[in-house]
Amino acid sequence: KQSDTMTRPIILFIPLLCAITGLCRAQTLTGKIVDDKQSAIEGATVILQLMDSTYVDAAITEVDGTFLFNKAPQRFRLIVQHLLFQTRQLTADTTDVGIIRLEPKHYSLDEIVLTGEKPLVKVSDGRLSYSLPDFSKKQIATNAYEAISKLPGIQEHNGELSLAGAGNLTILVDGHPSTMTPEQVKALLRNTPAGHVSKVEIMYSAPPEYHIRGAAVNVVMKRPHDNSFQGELNAHYQNKYFNSGRTNANFRYSTSQMAFDVMYSADNIKTMEYTDLYSKHTFAGEVHDISQNEQLRAKHWTHSIRAALEYALHANNHLNLAYTGSFTPNQHNNSIAKGNFQESNLDKFMDSKMHNASIQFTSNFGLKIGGDYTNYTSYNDQQMRTTLTDHSKNAYTLHGGQRINRYSIFVDQTHNLARDWKIGYGTSFRYVNDNDYQTYQNVQGNVIPQDMQFEQNEQTTNLYVSLSKNWKNNITLSLSATGEYYSISDYHKWAVYPQASFTYSKTSKHQFQISLATDKTYPSYWDMQSFVTYLNGYSELQGTPGLRPMTSYNLNGSYILKQKYIFGLFFTHTSDYFAQVPYQATDRLALIYKNTNWDFMRMAGINAVVPFSVGKWHDAHLTLVGMQTRQKNSHFFDCPFDRKKWVFIGTLNNTFRIGNNLSFELNGNVQTPFIQGTLDLASSFNLTAGMKWDFAKGKCSVTALCEDLFNASMPDMTIRFNGQHLNMNTGYYTRSVTLSFTYRFGGYKKKEVKSIDTSRFGF
Repeated sequence: KQSDTMTRPIILFIPLLCAITGLCRAQTLTGKIVDDKQSAIEGATVILQLMDSTYVDAAITEVDGTFLFNKAPQRFRLIVQHLLFQTRQLTADTTDVGIIRLEPKHYSLDEIVLTGEKPLVKVSDGRLSYSLPDFSKKQIATNAYEAISKLPGIQEHNGELSLAGAGNLTILVDGHPSTMTPEQVKALLRNTPAGHVSKVEIMYSAPPEYHIRGAAVNVVMKRPHDNSFQGELNAHYQNKYFNSGRTNANFRYSTSQMAFDVMYSADNIKTMEYTDLYSKHTFAGEVHDISQNEQLRAKHWTHSIRAALEYALHANNHLNLAYTGSFTPNQHNNSIAKGNFQESNLDKFMDSKMHNASIQFTSNFGLKIGGDYTNYTSYNDQQMRTTLTDHSKNAYTLHGGQRINRYSIFVDQTHNLARDWKIGYGTSFRYVNDNDYQTYQNVQGNVIPQDMQFEQNEQTTNLYVSLSKNWKNNITLSLSATGEYYSISDYHKWAVYPQASFTYSKTSKHQFQISLATDKTYPSYWDMQSFVTYLNGYSELQGTPGLRPMTSYNLNGSYILKQKYIFGLFFTHTSDYFAQVPYQATDRLALIYKNTNWDFMRMAGINAVVPFSVGKWHDAHLTLVGMQTRQKNSHFFDCPFDRKKWVFIGTLNNTFRIGNNLSFELNGNVQTPFIQGTLDLASSFNLTAGMKWDFAKGKCSVTALCEDLFNASMPDMTIRFNGQHLNMNTGYYTRSVTLSFTYRFGGYKKKEVKSIDTSRFGF
């Protein structure tokens, strides 16, 4: 019956698609504008006319010099204009006009200097677009991930990126949906040079063709259009209690029809975390004072490799193939806990590997089809030995592991309709097979062995329809609805997720944007299992069978002034929100960490991004966020909560330049006290200083960075709620010093080639 239920809407959807297909018009028209040195020209105006000079449309070239028209007459005239270049006209009858070269103008003006400022952000189709090459020149960033984390409005905390005024943030690469985890996507960007990224698009409400929901950051890679071979080598050293380092190499070979990328990195990771814990634990009518300190050490190598091929078949038909692999063998984690209640030693030995392969085909008539496969395996062996103050001993050996196979396919189609309307529709299907297991051996003392072997299958089917229109008075509207059928084990659910985006540009100086997004976030497969893992003789981690996904609704409004200043209002409501909060058990002396579903978490507030500069030597941007949160859980063990709290966050990034090759950076971030369930988090502060020196005509660069100068980025945590009394201080060894050397090289470049446009790749 479930199978019939799923097939029925798909069958009904097919005639709708056929009917819509009959309304489609015209193909896209693309090309690229360059100067006499084959460098891309940004900001050129391209006017499309019929052969009788009737105006059809106009476009502005992107950072990489490309332009795109959504419809192309059979024969047409193009007029290309730019302030610094001679105007050029040409006629054509093809949908790809290739490379158009402009000749520079020669001015004979004495004692006149023309200066201009590139816009910090562009607003288009509900997206905030940043040119990463221009932005990263003013920042100290050795890879794409570091450059993205410094964009206005984006914050990084404990390795997680967040967007002011949004809920969960998804990272996309070229608009591709992927079965890789967010951590694996971030690892890929850490191994990608910032110079390989063309632009970054920030969306508070991602269009449904990306097959994600909610806020997203889309990283658009550069597309070379000529014959070239180039690469980058990087060596990275870090001291954060231990010495560690990373080396990575990136190579790209491209022709007019294809581009082939290879990236490899070897990362030597050594970390140290230190936690002081004080617990007044009430058990059997008696208060027990428990104090302990815990050292957590990790040591391993991680090897990552990626190979990607982009091939232009003909007439804007593109094929993209990619393989990404990550290998972490022989990882050793050690936890030593000492205190007045127990002393324990926990050794973890882990081995994990991930393989991901993807394929995507993009046609010249709006069809996009692709698939993605990920295989992940992890093995986890643990040995724990504990001695309690009464001289009793606990010990065990644990063998565990996880095997995941994930498959994903999608089909998308867009059509240009009459009067500048555009319609899109598509479907996606994802299937996951997850196998988890753990077995206890050599159990001694007061340890309750909980063996577990579990297999579950997850299926997600999505169908969507979107409708958008651009009006001549600079108004853009986009509406969509996605129907989803989700199934895992015995849980089945239908849901509909609406999305909307509205943009109004009164002039280029005054732009308004409103977006509505709905999103669903699923817990990890391991968190949904019934398991108990002992962290030491006092703390333990528990799984939560039946943990539900959380659903969030986000409303965001922004005003962009002069393509620089951003002011926003936001409201987010998340039902079934889940988070991990420590709890002092009432039936024994144990501190339990467990993900639980809350009734809801709600946030409402304002944010502002204010860039400013002093001459040519100082650039800065200030980000301010103020919001109130309300968190409610009626079923949190025996102490339900309903709490409210105001929080303010301020970030100031400064770059000071001395000449063209030397720059210094000073960044500060402060956050007022916050809450997470029953936890109270104290205020935190982070000050980072850095230096970057470019030499050898820009082929080499050296960076030095000292993060968290005052060791104050981790807040103290306390619980004083309904008989729970706990102090935790994890603010040790957060300061780090990093040195990085980068060498870039490029070989032969052909002066004149016919390029295949790739500006629509991933959209």
